[in-house]
Amino acid sequence: MSKKVLLIVNPKAGKLKSRNRLFALVRQISMRADVCNMVMTKRPSDATALVEKNHRKYDMIACLGGDGTLNEVITGIMNAESDVALGFIPAGTTNDFARSHQLVRNIRQSAEDIMTGKIVPLDIGQFENHYFSYIASIGAFTAVSYKTPQPMKNFLGYGAYLLFSVSHFASLRKHRVTIRTNGEVVMEDVIFLAVTNSTSVAGMLRYPKDKVRTDDGLLELLIIRYPKTLTQWADIVMQLAKGNYQHPMIEMRSVSSLTIESPEALNWCLDGEFGGAYKKADIHCLPKKINLILYKPLQ
Repeated sequence: MSKKVLLIVNPKAGKLKSRNRLFALVRQISMRADVCNMVMTKRPSDATALVEKNHRKYDMIACLGGDGTLNEVITGIMNAESDVALGFIPAGTTNDFARSHQLVRNIRQSAEDIMTGKIVPLDIGQFENHYFSYIASIGAFTAVSYKTPQPMKNFLGYGAYLLFSVSHFASLRKHRVTIRTNGEVVMEDVIFLAVTNSTSVAGMLRYPKDKVRTDDGLLELLIIRYPKTLTQWADIVMQLAKGNYQHPMIEMRSVSSLTIESPEALNWCLDGEFGGAYKKADIHCLPKKINLILYKPLQ
């Protein structure tokens, strides 16, 4: 398919154990491409800058890393208003994006898939002047992704998130938010709120695939209300484990845009990374803005 490929690699990605694997990966991609140039990131936002500078020179930007690295690449594509094809080789810890799009998490097979797959338009979320591929969230578990030390993520994998989630329970807080969407204004006391374009949330929750699409021009708003008793909290946990998102303490709905306001600045997480603190956040779905390469259509 593509003739010129730029491979952007996060060398700190959870599954990346050997530099020799990288050179083998470049050779593999080069067998199906005329050019494959590999660049490693050194610091945050490197991937964004690389895309902005080089997107016109390549037919595909391939990204090897976790959800945070993918977010940087997508941000570069959006900033450059580019239609370059995007290939993602997941090598992170939770890989929510990979789960939602049925991407294999074997690096060699994933590389083969992006070189033989087809372009599928993908919706992107806009959060103020930032972008997210699958989640913007506040509240419980939100800090787990970006506060868990990378060595612990690499060593324990998904278990690291569970471990830090347990320690996070003691600091659960009630957040008063005003939600404006679809001409409606509601006030809620929440412990967790997420706006997603995904079937997997924070590596812990699963949305029904028959009710969520990532190319329909809509985002999913998930609200978990503040429990007043331990019984309510236990019920919330049980319902989430069952995948029940229509419950007095839980609500999920589809929206194209919304505004979240709070009396205090809330810490937001965008695609597993700290996204800043805001008292007011405007969030929009940008339909079919990314040309993602998938080996098989979404089911």
